[in-house]
Amino acid sequence: MNKVQKVLILIIILIMTFTFVSCKRNSSTQNEKRMKSTSLATTETITSNNTTTTQPTYTIGWSVYNNSFEFFKKMTDGVLSKASELGMDVIIHDQKSDPTEMIVGVTDLINQGINALVISPINPDGMIFITDLAKEKNISVVVVDIGTGGADVNAFVINDNFGGGVLAGEYALELINKHSLTSKNAAIIKVEETAKYARQRGEGFKRIMQDNGYTIVAEESANSEQSQGYEVMKSILASYGDDLAVVFSENDRMALGAAQAIEEAGKTGQIMLIGFDGDPAAISAIKEGLMQGTVAQKPFEMGELGTELAYMALQGKPIIYGDPEEKSFSVEVYLIDDTGEPRIYVR
Repeated sequence: MNKVQKVLILIIILIMTFTFVSCKRNSSTQNEKRMKSTSLATTETITSNNTTTTQPTYTIGWSVYNNSFEFFKKMTDGVLSKASELGMDVIIHDQKSDPTEMIVGVTDLINQGINALVISPINPDGMIFITDLAKEKNISVVVVDIGTGGADVNAFVINDNFGGGVLAGEYALELINKHSLTSKNAAIIKVEETAKYARQRGEGFKRIMQDNGYTIVAEESANSEQSQGYEVMKSILASYGDDLAVVFSENDRMALGAAQAIEEAGKTGQIMLIGFDGDPAAISAIKEGLMQGTVAQKPFEMGELGTELAYMALQGKPIIYGDPEEKSFSVEVYLIDDTGEPRIYVR
């Protein structure tokens, strides 16, 4: 056997060895994934007073709009807190404000064998695809905030968005009177079009302002981005900066951008600015005098409620909806005024 033949044989042996190891590794990985998937729904045996019962232990997938946003961080805390209380495990997926990541990540959660999906979708239009995929594997779906996109979900947790807009409008009238503003113009900075329910905030605000003789001179979307809120506010100021009483932003991220534009224009305290969400950064801006208020939500409680509803669906317990047609539950909101503190209403 010459040297060339020896080298060829050695190469063939190395290739065969590598192929064998790779196959074993892939087989082991597939077995691990299979074991993980089938072990997500387990049972726990509890013995009490000489009586042994078996209760299911569930794993839920929590797909969050963007966990870097303070609002959604609090929502995640609520999900984890309630899941711990109910003895459920949670696998977290962060959509990072990316519609494609929402679909890819949720598909992965479903393929892992979760028992229920709780989701705050960046793009509600994708929910029909997601619920269809979940139903194929008998997975319950609960949507928390944003919207369902018309999908048939087990439950939907949402804020009183229209009522919050009304609250912002009533407070705007109070501020206008307090600061003796003479302009009869107002503007609205809107969220993205797919956020159907969040857009109800602007509708509630508009209703109050128009009913009281004010004109909505601008309604522009900033797509829930602070940088776009800044640019939109600059555009509004260019047209109406000398004749504008109040601006309502449908969320606080956009309001913070608007506050920067108003400050740069030297209009802080002359044009009232009200946000929505109750983000800590917005509350700090209020205390600094850069904003005059925000309508606060309760994201922690929303996360808790969404998780509890998923548990009820898994247990087969009846759910009594606030709105049976949409299978929804409305969570109340409240005002944080120009002191930076919650305002308590007695009704």
